[in-house]
This record gives sequence, C-alpha cells and structure tokens, in this order.
Amino acid sequence: MSRLQDIFNRGTGDFRLEPGEYEGPLVIDRPCVFDGGNATLWAGQGPVLTAAAQGVTVRNIRVEVTEEAGPRIAITSKTGDTVLEGVEVNGEVTGLPGEAEGWNLPSVISLGTFAANEINAFSYDLTLPMDAELACGVKDLRAAPSFLRRGSCRITLETGAVRDNAILYGELLVRTNVTRRIYVTGKAVSGAPVHLDAAPVSGTLPLSEPLKMRTPPVVPPVTEQEVQRAVRGQRLPLSGPDGVLRIAYSCGAVRRPVELDGYVFLLGEDGKVSGDQDLIFFSNPESETGCVKVPVSGETPLVLLELGRAPAWTKKITVCYSIYGGNPAENFSLVEKPLLRLFQGETELCRFEMEGLGMEKTVVALEVYRYKGEWRVNFVGSGYQSGLETLCRRYGVNIE
Repeated sequence: MSRLQDIFNRGTGDFRLEPGEYEGPLVIDRPCVFDGGNATLWAGQGPVLTAAAQGVTVRNIRVEVTEEAGPRIAITSKTGDTVLEGVEVNGEVTGLPGEAEGWNLPSVISLGTFAANEINAFSYDLTLPMDAELACGVKDLRAAPSFLRRGSCRITLETGAVRDNAILYGELLVRTNVTRRIYVTGKAVSGAPVHLDAAPVSGTLPLSEPLKMRTPPVVPPVTEQEVQRAVRGQRLPLSGPDGVLRIAYSCGAVRRPVELDGYVFLLGEDGKVSGDQDLIFFSNPESETGCVKVPVSGETPLVLLELGRAPAWTKKITVCYSIYGGNPAENFSLVEKPLLRLFQGETELCRFEMEGLGMEKTVVALEVYRYKGEWRVNFVGSGYQSGLETLCRRYGVNIE
C-alpha cells in the first residue's frame, strides 16, 4: 500500500489532507468526509480513488490519471451513494448515478497567434457523453454557450481587444458533478490575421472573470495566540528543502471594497522570469512544475509553495499583492493592517504585518530564495504606486 493509504488506515472518522501532491491509489473503506485540502491525488493507472464504503463524501481535491494506457478511472464508487463536492478529475468517474463514462476532452486548446487590438472569434467542436456547464477563466476571453448538450457541440471563444504581445492563458471548466479542465493559450500579435471562425458573441456574454473555487481552502482565523512576528528586512530559514509553505493574506478592515489578488513570480539568477508562464496568478493559477499554486479563496488570497518541485534554475520566488483596476484612489491606504501568515503543515511559523503602506497599488510582500542549499524567506513589504505593470516589466513579464 502507498504511504497515503497507510496514513488513512491509521485514522478513524473524517480525514483531511494538507495541500500538496500525493501518489495513489487510495481506497476509502469507512464512512467519512474525505477533505482533500485542494491537493492532487494521482496514479499512473486507475482507479486512483475508490469509495468502497457507504456514507463517503469526497471534497476539495483533484484526482488525476497520468498515463494514457490502461484504465483511465479517476474515481469509482462501489456503493453508488458517494457525494462529490468541489472535485476535479482527469479521467473517468464510474459507479455514480448521473455521471457518464466516455469523456475525451482535449487537454489544451491553442488559439495560436491572433490580431492584437481586435476582436477575434474561434470555434471548436467538442463531444460530450452528457450535458454539462461551461465556465471560462481566461482573462479577456468570452466563451459560449454556457450550457453544453450531450453529443457533438460547438463552442465559440472570442477575445477582447488584447494589446500587442500579450499572452492569454487560463482554463475552460466543463462541469457536471465534477470539474474537467481544458487549458487555453494564445498570443496577440500586431499584424497577425484577424480570426473570425465563428460569429462573435459580444454583447451576450461578459469578458471572463477569474474563476472562484467553490470551496475555499481552510485557513485558521487570526487569534491573539503567541506567534513569531516578522519585520521588514528580516530573514527566516525554512526547515527542510522540500517543504510545503502556505502564505495566507488577511487584513483588519477595508474602508471601501477593493479587489486584491496574489501574484507570484519565479525568477532566475538575473532576477527575470524564463517566460510569461512564470507569473502565477488567477488566470494562470499553477506553475508548470506545480511548485506554485494560487487558488482563489474568497476574501483570503492564498499562495501554496512546494519548494521541492521548484525548477533548478529558480533562485527566487517573489510573492506580491495588487489592487485591481485603474483608479489611483483604490490603493493600500484603504486597507487596514494587511497581514501575511506563514504555515508549514498545521504550524503557523510567523506573521508579517505590512505597515506603512499608503498610495501603493502593488506590494512586494516577501521573497523565498535559495541560500547555500536551503530556502529562506526575506520579508519585504514595499510597494509601487504605478501598479502591477511596473513590477512585471522589472521581472521581464508582458501581460494584458
């Protein structure tokens, strides 16, 4: 049995995973709520997760079959009463009424290059074994229809007027009782042809908003317990080279509502990204190796770092927060006591209050960097009034 199976078998009652990646297979053979903590459970062949007992609820997890050959069963229920909540799969779901087999969605839809500063429309054919909802999480993209019928169906993807050299990257989510993901990529280039492969859907659908997770990751509430307090310029060594670090943002209050998001940059020796994919944020929520994840969790932006999966060229991981929008009056002067909380496992390592922020729209909160074979944290807490674009140019990223 796998180590995860051993750990599960030693427990009783409900079970919760820490964020991260775990190798299956796993058999749940007792009634319980199995909370995946937004982790990934994978195996080369299926079934990856088997619910073998009555009264099992599985929530907040991605279950993935990684090999094309062999059984592609991600989840199977032996009793038929298994409840799935906030579950994403790459593979089949069997044994559950209302879930059909025979899914064959593309993993990626590439728009290629398309005309900058113009509306472009693309059409793609999908074949579904059952009815499903379609949601779009790609910034500056519309998708239609929002409801897909069983069988052959055609979807339309329409860009906004994206500026030159900007990259579109994100996902379409196909939802039944579970979620299946299709990544969408493309690049706006001045002088490229305008694509009008389908009738535009402008006016019937808004440009996509960042997709929100249905069940937010659990972050313990702020209390007055004794926890180490960090200050600007302080450096903190992290225990172990391969640990999982959770960074949760919160604040005391906001004087009026603002939209604040987390952004993470993977940087090399030269302080630059290797490509635009090394900016991790709501439209690109996971790095290529899975070392950085930015799930959206309501009012609590969360960053997950699995340092053991960082590419060898990565020397620094910079965590930033930015207030969205072009209104200069919407800045950190509206935010009282912005606070970062750092966790390893269930242990809260420290808290960092970013004091003294005012007119800044974007703040570099902290840097996680390599030093003599170990990872350390540098608490920064300094910002830019000009917003996110200045920071992107500094790190070599071009975004829309």
